[in-house]
Amino acid sequence: MNSRIGTTARALCCASVLALPVTAFAADEIRLVCGGIGVDESAPMLASAPMHALTILFTTADGAYLSGVRTRVDNPLDDRSAEAECGPVGQVDVAKAGRYRISTEFGGKKREQWFELKPAGGERTTLRWTE
Repeated sequence: MNSRIGTTARALCCASVLALPVTAFAADEIRLVCGGIGVDESAPMLASAPMHALTILFTTADGAYLSGVRTRVDNPLDDRSAEAECGPVGQVDVAKAGRYRISTEFGGKKREQWFELKPAGGERTTLRWTE
């Protein structure tokens, strides 16, 4: 096989696998995926928002995007959690519907919010920090 064609075929194969939504995971698992730095990364994340339980945008009060926001998602009833440094986009996937706590910290300021989430529920929120 021509190596150039082989490389193209492998790239297309990998790209199509990466484009598939993540749906299969343990019945009590929580996933938190963070990113969105630059349009090349944020545009596909925002476009896939309906496939996730929750998509979070992290911004300043004037709308500038933030990164480096310490983020934790908890399901206290099942004693499950996921955490990461997020921003400007964070996406949460849950295996089952329920009440989940989102705890964040940026610049020494902590926040906590509760969300009713369901798998692929398409919820969206923006968390804003003032200086």
